[in-house]
Amino acid sequence: MRFSRSVLAVAACLLLSMPAFAQVTTADLTGTVTMDGGPLPGVSVRISSPALQGTRTTVTGEGGSYNLPGIPPGRYTVIFELEGMQTVTRTVNIGVAQTGRVDASMRLAAVAEAITVTAAAPSVLETPQVSSHVPHALVDNLPIARTVFQAAMLSPGVNDNTVSGAQFSISGSPGYDNLVMVNGVVVTEAVRSQMLQLYIEDAVQETTVLTGAISAEFGRFTGGVVNAITKSGGNEFSGSFRDSFSNPAWTAKTPWPTQPDPTEELGQVYEATLGGYIMRDRLWFFTAGRLAETSNDLFTRPVPGDPNRTTTRFVSTNENTKYEVKLTGSITSSHNLVGSYYNEDSSSTNTRFTSASYDLDSLSNRSDPKELLGLFYNGILSQNLLVEGRYSQMEYGIGHGSGSQFTDPIRGTLMLNLGDSSARFNSPTFCGVCDREWRNNEGWVAKANYFLSTRSIGTHNLVAGVEQFSEMRYANNHQSGSGFRVFVNDVQWVDGTIYPTINPGDRAPAALIRWTPIFESALFSNLETQSLFVNDRWDLSPNLSFNIGARFDKNDTVDASGNKTSDDS
Repeated sequence: MRFSRSVLAVAACLLLSMPAFAQVTTADLTGTVTMDGGPLPGVSVRISSPALQGTRTTVTGEGGSYNLPGIPPGRYTVIFELEGMQTVTRTVNIGVAQTGRVDASMRLAAVAEAITVTAAAPSVLETPQVSSHVPHALVDNLPIARTVFQAAMLSPGVNDNTVSGAQFSISGSPGYDNLVMVNGVVVTEAVRSQMLQLYIEDAVQETTVLTGAISAEFGRFTGGVVNAITKSGGNEFSGSFRDSFSNPAWTAKTPWPTQPDPTEELGQVYEATLGGYIMRDRLWFFTAGRLAETSNDLFTRPVPGDPNRTTTRFVSTNENTKYEVKLTGSITSSHNLVGSYYNEDSSSTNTRFTSASYDLDSLSNRSDPKELLGLFYNGILSQNLLVEGRYSQMEYGIGHGSGSQFTDPIRGTLMLNLGDSSARFNSPTFCGVCDREWRNNEGWVAKANYFLSTRSIGTHNLVAGVEQFSEMRYANNHQSGSGFRVFVNDVQWVDGTIYPTINPGDRAPAALIRWTPIFESALFSNLETQSLFVNDRWDLSPNLSFNIGARFDKNDTVDASGNKTSDDS
């Protein structure tokens, strides 16, 4: 909706002198090359991977160390070469937002033809940052849901012991105070910080969870960081197709004697992915789609006073369509761009606000449109200097159309029986024709990464950058179509009709009429955080590392009436 502005914003980001973000969608590779226990400078280090367009090359510094930041996560072949030395080859797997370490010890070549190759060296986490890496291939083989949420739950220190079933508690944090991202885009909504499943399961490549000693590049959390990325194209074409089945008739009936047989209706979930190249080592593409059509047999709540405890069966349906498009391109061998776009449309029929609904008049239809946009750039300005830039945007429309389709006092007034779990009848909750609610976010980050290798004080991976992030909400909270709600403490069931009952002597709040009009339409509320950060990953030796960083956040908040409600830092 505002993606044209997004392109202009990211272009502005790239012009900044200190571009882009923590390794949200990338990884780092570092290590030290030695000879007879001493550092060996001037060694050429060349890496290649199916996840990398072309190759990347660097040279070890004075302390024999090297660093290759901003590389795509994946499996890498690392080749160490120096004239007069035996060539050494290593392989390593590196996860997103992680640092892999590959060291090498080189020897003089006895003869020109003698080349020693050593392969399959494991990845060693080379940072004080406490993290867990969960490939989606592992999740696919476990008896759990194929979701990023369940992948994160495999990490130590992470649980879902929160009020909401869509939040994490990481290292004891509140469920609302974690940073959760997909392809660098924050996917927690702006009201309760619940994680939205804005991805296609078969498109997810991996999930990384950071739980301690986290770099100052990351902000706005007290618990941890959950970071998932989707797959990219490559120099080979690959794809997948999956069909999952469900049917209400496959669920056993309860002992309830009057329960009718469930509907025999097959629900299917289709998933497909396809990735490959448009130009080898220059332009890759990845696409994915998901279509889910499901239905559930549900029943209205028996009305008190009905001797037969009559219920009405109804079928609630949901059609969920998702698709993703991702492009990976190399402008030159030193400058790369990645763009990803995700779209989801979920449409439901016969939804209810709570399970306590007496009649079909309290049901409604709804749609929940969602979009993600991520734009990424990294550029190698010199052997030791890398700049990066990121723009992200999420648009989340919640409950569009949900609620009453009428605004008159008869058909548009919601009634609730406080004497029976606030059971609802006569009209749906909320107004489906009055307004639409949005819970969005938008942000950009810019950073520079400089690597310094010394003989005496080890290596320093210095990062400095700036970030801006905004969470916006637009909502006019119409509680019913007419603006009225009627609360009673009893109902009567007469010949199939529900009558609200107000007994003599009833007092509020047991029986009342409540009017909640919207006198002034809301504006977009906006919580904006502007940040500066600097971080040094200092490797004093192969066995001793430090994360030393500082971050400054400034918060500005404007509420739905345009009033400033926060100005702190």
